[in-house]
Amino acid sequence: MLRFFRSSNIIVIIAVIVIGILTWLGAFAAEEVTAISFGYGDIIINLPEWHLWLFGLILFLASAVILTSVNERLRLIDSYSYLPVLCFVLIIGGVPEIHKFNSVIIANGLLIIVFTILVESFGSERLSYSFFTASALISVATFFFQYMFVYMLVVWIVIALWRPGYWREWVFSILGFALPFYFAFCWIFLTKDDLSLFYELFSTQQTGVNALSINNIIFFVLIITLVIVASGYTLRYISSKKIVIRTGYYLLLFIAAITAGLTLIVPETIYHSWYLAAFPMSFIFSCFLANVRSKFLGTIVLTVLFTGVIVVQIAFLS
Repeated sequence: MLRFFRSSNIIVIIAVIVIGILTWLGAFAAEEVTAISFGYGDIIINLPEWHLWLFGLILFLASAVILTSVNERLRLIDSYSYLPVLCFVLIIGGVPEIHKFNSVIIANGLLIIVFTILVESFGSERLSYSFFTASALISVATFFFQYMFVYMLVVWIVIALWRPGYWREWVFSILGFALPFYFAFCWIFLTKDDLSLFYELFSTQQTGVNALSINNIIFFVLIITLVIVASGYTLRYISSKKIVIRTGYYLLLFIAAITAGLTLIVPETIYHSWYLAAFPMSFIFSCFLANVRSKFLGTIVLTVLFTGVIVVQIAFLS
């Protein structure tokens, strides 16, 4: 199984997409869909349940496929691989409660783009305006999920640790983050004449289940345990790699740590945070699966991951 998913054959990506669709069918088939959702205005709220499910599935698969282009662009994994897509699909597939459209999916896509921009900024030794763009995207993402502002820490960590001599990039990051809010403030002031609506514009309307089931807890513990094991291997593996690749994985670990901190501070965001954490975790898993010397060990890890998703799906439907 590991050999098949390590392959770059087009059949692999087709198989992964099919797996992704199958993991979402359980939520659609359930008599009572417990998925969380939130949106803006009547456009989202008045859509039928199956429209929300289908729209969420499309955005989910789009985010997964984007990871392939990110890997191809940044070379985080040496060979062209669909493993990041597979891991992302399985990590999200094991949590049926988020198998429905919610705006954190869009925020997650913007976070992936921000990560790509930050890693590519290391290719320039001159003053970079990438931090303006990255900060502006985080600001826009805040309109879809109000806690996305915490990922400004990633931008400032990059500037502080790897670009300390470029003090003007701090200014770029602050201006980039403020600009979307400034436009939103002006639009509300000119068209609505009610500045109290400014908060409602970027605050999300959360509905659904906040409590974790036993299945959720077991699956979360399983994935986090596997990620810790894979992280230890990944840190040893990247020690001999180029600075850009090392920095890319360090940023992934920072994103995962910030997301974990957000979950601890605001526990009701755990499902949303899991969606955001799936992105860095998928690359950490992929690095392990693509480079582990013991194919037997890699197969065991992948089998456990598949088994966990299947068990969760069966329990959810029952």
